[in-house]
Amino acid sequence: MKRKIVYFKNIYLAVIIFVLFAYINFKLSFALYDLINIALEGLWDQFFEQAKYVMLYAALLLPVNLITSFIKSFVIKDVMVHMKGDYIRKVFQKNISEFQNENNALYVSALTNDFNLIEKDYVEQIVVLVESFINFGTAILIIYLINPLILLIGVAMIGLNAIVSVFSSKPIKKHNTERSEMMSKYSGFIKEVLSAFHIIKTNDLESKITTTYQTESKKIQDKKYVIDRIMSYIFAIQNMNFSITFFGLMFFVSFLTLKGLILFSGVAVVATNLDNIIGPVAQLSEALPRILSVKSLFVRIEKTLQNQTVYEETKSFEGFNHQIEFIDVSFAYDENVVLDQVNLTFEKGKKYLVVGPSGGGKSTVLRLLRKYFSPKSGEILIDGVNLMDIKKIDYFSKIANIEQQIFLFEETLKNNLTLYKPFTDEEIWDAVDRAGLHDFVSSSEEGLDRMILDNGKNISGGEKSRIAIARGLLNKADILFLDEAFASLDYERAKEIEKGLLSLKDVTIVNVSHVIIEENKDMYDEIVYVKNQKITFAQTNVVQNS
Repeated sequence: MKRKIVYFKNIYLAVIIFVLFAYINFKLSFALYDLINIALEGLWDQFFEQAKYVMLYAALLLPVNLITSFIKSFVIKDVMVHMKGDYIRKVFQKNISEFQNENNALYVSALTNDFNLIEKDYVEQIVVLVESFINFGTAILIIYLINPLILLIGVAMIGLNAIVSVFSSKPIKKHNTERSEMMSKYSGFIKEVLSAFHIIKTNDLESKITTTYQTESKKIQDKKYVIDRIMSYIFAIQNMNFSITFFGLMFFVSFLTLKGLILFSGVAVVATNLDNIIGPVAQLSEALPRILSVKSLFVRIEKTLQNQTVYEETKSFEGFNHQIEFIDVSFAYDENVVLDQVNLTFEKGKKYLVVGPSGGGKSTVLRLLRKYFSPKSGEILIDGVNLMDIKKIDYFSKIANIEQQIFLFEETLKNNLTLYKPFTDEEIWDAVDRAGLHDFVSSSEEGLDRMILDNGKNISGGEKSRIAIARGLLNKADILFLDEAFASLDYERAKEIEKGLLSLKDVTIVNVSHVIIEENKDMYDEIVYVKNQKITFAQTNVVQNS
């Protein structure tokens, strides 16, 4: 994420209105000062004239106050929108392999719990402190003009409160970090429970899950209680300091009045501005522990955005023209070696069926081809260029993925097909027909405007698969990667769609599948068999037995 100060780019709007409010308060204070002096001297002809100015400045405070509230809300909203937007952009810069290995609850927790805390305990407090600083400075100037001695005593007493605030932030910082980590695990637990709802219900696990939930929930509430309790102690000490500051200042002002160093009008102005001295100090004392405690959250959020493997991609990619080569490629998941010194070639326009036993490595071959992972050793060359060097954004624009696990947005069918890209109606309907979706689209009055709900819960698995296939066809990619794409389709429908895909000219197809459609098998140029860390070209009987 950017330096945090960048997000406050519109704070100047708040500063302008804060300064305007402070200026009106300054003018009001000295208009009141003159009014009291005029009254004490019995100059009634001047009194009513001066009273007009007092009333005018007092009346201006209301609209300026309203504008101030509006501007503060706008600045806070603007900061959070840009901060969250920057975070989500950074999330999508994560390596696919690393993201898949992490718990998504980390990001859910950051975007909800952590950012809510950042908004409340950091952004809001920064805006409040800016306002307090301006009000404080104005009050200091007013009191200085009344009598500089009051200022010296006030600043000394205020310094004590600032010291208390800094030291009190340390325990809060520690507990906020622990609570954030707990909330991340808690979010993961909730996500898991909701995803496994049917398993919990059908296996009579409600009691166990409920007990676990109550235990985890209590831990979080206990931690919040600890934080609230510490904050209560801090606020109690600060309130005591504020009381001492207030009464100390009033005692000193009274002393100066008795000595004849301050007029009664000066006492009145000092009294009306004490809130603008003590109030900002109180806000500073409350805000500093919060602001400093949030530092650990920023560190934690930054950590979720870091890629463990950083590789600079320097090569552009205009399209696939000749061949993809695996040269002595090896790959392992931690200590589990899946591919060992593999050599393989995929040629432009040819069709490949990749088969093998479960866990044998066929999906790993696909992940390497998709640039989700990089080889532990060896090279994957595409038209002679190392795939690691090719920019992801270029490469992904030239490939299409059709998978068994399909994600659909809660959007119209058209947007789920096009993924918001500008295709013509002719192109869309051509893909719909070839993917076997025509009857499905025509069965609804809404047609392509039909709404898909909650990742496709209102359509069948087969319909989801055909939508994914239509997506791939629409993309007009150079390479089409299929990962168990026909697993959710009935045999006849799968046979028809596979035949259509294999008839595509100049499109390279790599199909990883355990579903072997005998009638279409001869349409593949090569059948690749992956087993025991090696790759061979399979014979017909090997495929049938796999």
